[in-house]
Amino acid sequence: MTTALRLVPPPASDLLPARAKRLREQIRPETLELLNWHETVQVLRPSPDHPLLGFLICVRPGCWAQARRTELHLCSGCRSSWKRSGKSIEDYLVTEPKTVGGTSGACLVPKCERPWTSSRTQLCSWHREQFKNQGQPPLEAFFAHPRVKPMSGFGPCAVDACHKLRATSAHAFCLAHWPRWKEAAARGADHETWCRTEPGSAEATAVSLRGLAPLVIAEVLYAIQARTDAQVKTPPQQLRTIAQHLREQRVEQFDDVKVPPNTHVSGTINKMRQLIAAGVSTPELEQIKDVWNMGAFGLGQWRRLDFTQLLQEWMRRACKAWVLDEIPRRYGKNIPNSLSEMILCIAHLSRSLVRSREDGGMDPAALGRRDIEAFTQYMAHLEHTGEISAFRRQTVCRFTGRFLREIRDLGITRPGEMLADLPDDFALRRHDMPPAVTDEAPGRALPKEILAQLCERLPTLDQIRDGSQDMRNAIEVLIDTGRRPDEIGCLPWDCLETDEHGKSVLVYTDFKNNRTGCRLPIPDSTAEIIVQQKKAVRDRFPGTELTELALFPRPRQNANGTHTFRMNHIGNVQRRWLNAMPPLLLADGTEFPKLEVVPYSYRHSYAQRHADAGTLPDVLRELMGHRSLNTTQGYYRVTEKRTRSAVDKLVSHQFDRHGNRVWTEARQLLDHEHARLRIGQVSVPYGICVEPSNVKAGGHGCPFRFRCVGCDHFRTDPSYLPELRSYLDTLLRDRERLAAATDLDDWARTEATPSQEEIKRIRTLIRRVETDLEGLTDDEREQIKEATRTLRKTRTVSLGMPGVRPPEPDLRLERDA
Repeated sequence: MTTALRLVPPPASDLLPARAKRLREQIRPETLELLNWHETVQVLRPSPDHPLLGFLICVRPGCWAQARRTELHLCSGCRSSWKRSGKSIEDYLVTEPKTVGGTSGACLVPKCERPWTSSRTQLCSWHREQFKNQGQPPLEAFFAHPRVKPMSGFGPCAVDACHKLRATSAHAFCLAHWPRWKEAAARGADHETWCRTEPGSAEATAVSLRGLAPLVIAEVLYAIQARTDAQVKTPPQQLRTIAQHLREQRVEQFDDVKVPPNTHVSGTINKMRQLIAAGVSTPELEQIKDVWNMGAFGLGQWRRLDFTQLLQEWMRRACKAWVLDEIPRRYGKNIPNSLSEMILCIAHLSRSLVRSREDGGMDPAALGRRDIEAFTQYMAHLEHTGEISAFRRQTVCRFTGRFLREIRDLGITRPGEMLADLPDDFALRRHDMPPAVTDEAPGRALPKEILAQLCERLPTLDQIRDGSQDMRNAIEVLIDTGRRPDEIGCLPWDCLETDEHGKSVLVYTDFKNNRTGCRLPIPDSTAEIIVQQKKAVRDRFPGTELTELALFPRPRQNANGTHTFRMNHIGNVQRRWLNAMPPLLLADGTEFPKLEVVPYSYRHSYAQRHADAGTLPDVLRELMGHRSLNTTQGYYRVTEKRTRSAVDKLVSHQFDRHGNRVWTEARQLLDHEHARLRIGQVSVPYGICVEPSNVKAGGHGCPFRFRCVGCDHFRTDPSYLPELRSYLDTLLRDRERLAAATDLDDWARTEATPSQEEIKRIRTLIRRVETDLEGLTDDEREQIKEATRTLRKTRTVSLGMPGVRPPEPDLRLERDA
């Protein structure tokens, strides 16, 4: 390795003031105004009425304690005092105001610099005595008395955290801290240490940040702003506790504070750390770390990328370069997850190098083909010992090969770059890859009876934690539409439209492919669920603009209804719901594993439901929002075993152009016959063609101008009945339309008009197939129907001729349950 990845230098301790400046620049003036922040006094006093920063104040006059959440709105002390008084609550509040000594505030006498000693009179001790001696006259008369003059103050309290004034020249403390110091002094407390660590006196919502480092003050203010923006409650009592920990430990920055783990305040501090890290960091600064905060890249302030799993320095740097190049090419809500998957995969390569090399793979110039072979053997060992599955082995090798290939594409292995010494043979070739895993399982689609049981138990969602009507509606929409969970969870309020036929259409965003305004036909029942949800949300948040309202607003930290369900919220609630319900039973009475029921399985069930209904693969691809048909085919299963079985059932019901059976006896096809059928035929709109030149051309080279029903190479069977009927209807319509046309020459009309012989041939084929089916037993007909459904799922027709598109099922399919 000749050069290092060009990154900014790590921050040093002398950059802490710059860190404070950066945070201060991000603190908005409206935030400081909301907090009632006094820069000189370094005290914040948010309004008690603020839903996130305040608390309910006791209604008793003169009392500033937190009230209990009852109808009386009294604090615990005042509630006990009211009960002892024997008065009605109205009389008690009028006749017995509370006198609180030691509260903060300047004396009401103009220009007096001494603090008051009572919240009732709000006068300092000197003027309070004068007020009593004069018979407690009206304040205006008292202030105008010639003997009432302002008094000079004694300075601030000696306690670092206290923002109050000294009450007398006899000691250096305010009225609240003087008795505390006497008790501490009697125990032998050190004066300087006590003044530095003693907390300030609690006063309603006031929180003192006095005695903290400038950077810590900026960090606390920024964290409060970020928590308020996220609609997270931060009550003053909690802030005072956090400020006290910071003050006692004399930390230089917020990250250095230590609190007991697994406590409420430790959780708040950890979240504040994350918010501060996201606020102070930049993409350039994150690059020098081995654990990245993805909030600096705009990918979620709680998300992390951990490169410490890569044990070689060159591999960590190369992976960081790959991630930086990959981030702008990704779309969707789970970008950190997909990037983490690459790190997890190449971590196996890192561990393999440690196991197989004396230097642990630290020197990239010493690597070569032998290390690749050792890696493939290591992955095979993990599979054989059961530590990973065959599918995981194939995934790790595929991702690792891609990584080694793409870091070369990035140019970091060119001369003069950081991996210039990495040999070319340190790469996975095609034959190094384990064979792709062929899964014969039924797929991730839920069986019909399981989906029916889930739908029947949807009303029980209200009985679990965080279960609600919102969650029930979200799961029902997931089942009915087959969208990804984030696409449903992030639906806007106005997501329902009507198409030109008066049918309902869901408008959503495909985050994975960065497509907005996607439209999906939905059943009327699903549209009704969405309409009810819209009404309920609007009633809950009547003051929010409709353009900002979410269809499924998250239940907490969402006062305006603008924040949508979080990514994992649906999955967490559904898991608690599944765990609380009785076992799910299959048709044969055996139990179905609940762990296989995840929000994404509804998407697979949707695809399977459409495939069973005969939706064409290319149409289903559009419905699923996939770019590749191969991706769509992975969402539903028609295995080779089921396909062969379907062919075996239909082979004895295959007819030629005259309606004669092609196979004279029912029997199972041999392996070579299956292969011959597969490579020796091509699909046409209402059957198959076995003409060699047309088969070789993939259906684009018919030598007879696609006159299928008049060709001896044409075959059809019961699975093509819908296409045959549709083609017959088309021929009849075309004949009537051309007969009524007046703007065609006779020769053009004659050539364009379907021949009576073709219409008769199609009718004969339909009648022959239907007669053949009528002669079967009910059980045999059901087997033929199942075989037909199986084959139609994988059937695609691609011809170079104007064809008849097979009839499509209604795209607004109701769920099976």
